[in-house]
Amino acid sequence: MLDSLRIDLKAIGACFAIASVILLAAACTSDPDPTATPRPAPTTVPAPEPTATPEPEPTATPEPEPTATPEPEPTALSQPEPTATTAPEPAPTAKPETDVSDLTDEEITRAYVEAAIQRYEDEGLDATVRYYSNPASIEGERTMMILREGDQVILATPRVQILIGTNTRSGPQTPLGRHLAGSTADGHWFETQTVDQQTGKQVPRANLAVLHDGLIFVSGHVALAENLAAFTQSYVQNAIDFYDQEGLDATIAFYDSAESVDGQFYLFLIDEDDIYLAHPIFPHLKGTDIKDVVGSNGYELGKEIAKATEEGHWVEYLWPNPVNLQEEPKTAWVKRHDGLIFASGHYTRDENVEEPEWKGADPEEYTIKFVEDAVARYESEGLDAMLNYYNSVASFQGQWYLFATDEDDIYIVHPLLPHLKGTDIKNVVGSDGYELGQEFAKVADEPTWIEYLWPHPVTLREAPKVAYAVRHDGIMFASGYYSVPDDPGAYTEAYVQEAIERYKRDGLEATVEYYNSEESIDGQWYLTVYDGNIVLTNPIFPQLVGRDITTVPSPTGSVFGDRASKATAEGLWIRFPWPNSQTSEDDQRNMWAVLYDGLIFTSGYFSAQ
Repeated sequence: MLDSLRIDLKAIGACFAIASVILLAAACTSDPDPTATPRPAPTTVPAPEPTATPEPEPTATPEPEPTATPEPEPTALSQPEPTATTAPEPAPTAKPETDVSDLTDEEITRAYVEAAIQRYEDEGLDATVRYYSNPASIEGERTMMILREGDQVILATPRVQILIGTNTRSGPQTPLGRHLAGSTADGHWFETQTVDQQTGKQVPRANLAVLHDGLIFVSGHVALAENLAAFTQSYVQNAIDFYDQEGLDATIAFYDSAESVDGQFYLFLIDEDDIYLAHPIFPHLKGTDIKDVVGSNGYELGKEIAKATEEGHWVEYLWPNPVNLQEEPKTAWVKRHDGLIFASGHYTRDENVEEPEWKGADPEEYTIKFVEDAVARYESEGLDAMLNYYNSVASFQGQWYLFATDEDDIYIVHPLLPHLKGTDIKNVVGSDGYELGQEFAKVADEPTWIEYLWPHPVTLREAPKVAYAVRHDGIMFASGYYSVPDDPGAYTEAYVQEAIERYKRDGLEATVEYYNSEESIDGQWYLTVYDGNIVLTNPIFPQLVGRDITTVPSPTGSVFGDRASKATAEGLWIRFPWPNSQTSEDDQRNMWAVLYDGLIFTSGYFSAQ
């Protein structure tokens, strides 16, 4: 492909890598979210009712064709063994009774924390740690985490007990740790994002951390939706405080990373000239003018955001939610500080919205429909409206997006690789030497199917793609889908078995080397090998190598490692929800795990749930 195309594909890879990381960082417990954004202790900012300002936010030509490296989570560091980490039956001591009928959520959480402190005073550290490391200590949505002051090593938690004795997710320099470092004897409240254990959705969580006798006792509860405005303003203010303390370069580096994303919350940062400096979800927007960003409905949201003042104001618009990449109403708080614009927002999802039509659809039939709909939009709304919509993020439907050229074969639409607009499609050549651009240039009024290699949205490695193209009124309209085996389950099993055969033939070292290489990736298939719970191979997410897989949750809280460890020689299918934030294309991960010679070999594919 063109050199410039290769360069932008790397940028897109970074975008998808970040999106994948966001998912891997999603909270898997009711404990304060260990992936909460590192930011200075939240300042209390009044939460004015969002004005009904039109909907704005950068919806430009981003693209979700993605995935890639998830944010690395370090392996559990060796920490001094605090106290017994086993969780026998809770001590028989009766819990202090609290009448909660007339208490607020905040008061109930404080009472739960104070009861833990009282137990510590009455029974000592060992008994308290044993009790709160046992699931029986959980009261409704509230769990207790006890940490040591200073290094903030976790001493007790009833969920994900592998974290006990470590501070890899709670140390002073981690997102959660920055909040915990602000603990006081009177209690320090802070908010994070977590997964609601009943609904599986990302929700705000209010946490209380109390410092007592060199220990930090922390618990929390799901915050009311009404608190989202205050949380949004707090998130923006935290970013401003971070900037004041650390400077511009550090702010850009942090808020351009997956580590800064907190569920649906992320910061987009704009300079004095209204040019994007940071955007962790759609990094290709960096360097572009926010005033040029137009919503899928034609609303010039970028110009509204550019009006930000030092007092701040609310802007409402449609924008893809980073959790599912489906377009939803967004309310953003935008504030100018030191000449820069700091902005973030929250989403409001209509629970009555029907499943998108593309889910479960026949890919060939839906590709034809997608292109025909684009032609119909052009006919009914005109060229400008068609260009505005299909060059926006909102036009993506699963893996489908439109690319179009004019009568001179010049790109006029390409939301995935916007830099191609204005270039000649005839110059596009595949990595295999196939002049795919020349084939598209030949498209006439009769529809044409063209097969070629193009980066797969899950792995960003080239995979077979099938495109449908037709010329109408001189414009070439095209879209496509990625072909998959007729039986992806059987293909997955064969892929894993081939890896086992390689291990038998070449040994462990050679097998690990091969399956950590890009060469081993086959479309969306790649191999992960575990020795016990330790990851030996993962060519897509190399940061996971050496990590304990039981500490890595799926976006909806399912810990894959716990289930993979039950694999047998006969093999085991493991299926769990996994919102694909790169394309919103899939919502289920199907993993095949086989135990052989003490190792667990796994691979899988995405499908509609």
